[in-house]
Amino acid sequence: MDIYAVGLVVLGLVVGTLQASTGVGWGIITVPALFLIPGIKAQQVVAISMMASLFNVGAASIENIRHGNMHWRYAALIGAGAIVGGIIGAYLLRNLPGLAIRRASGLIAIIAGVRLVFFR
Repeated sequence: MDIYAVGLVVLGLVVGTLQASTGVGWGIITVPALFLIPGIKAQQVVAISMMASLFNVGAASIENIRHGNMHWRYAALIGAGAIVGGIIGAYLLRNLPGLAIRRASGLIAIIAGVRLVFFR
């Protein structure tokens, strides 16, 4: 197993734990971390992050359902919007230049970090 493989498993473990316990983390942490891999395209970074999050979200959702934490109506409403948003976002990803994706990802991470630290 090469160094990137080990790093990615550790990244998944850390971010998966953060995401499942706080609801924050997957794209904010994995996207910048994946940009550290030499030669990876911005579109690939986003696609990998999205696919990997399915495993975390699936496992965490099953556990949350098991523990009675799910509010089904809210989840269904957000999910309906997320389906449409996912289609729009995948279209944008395919058509945006890599530099724009990198900059947008960085800006979103900064804004999210500031909000989490300084605002309730």
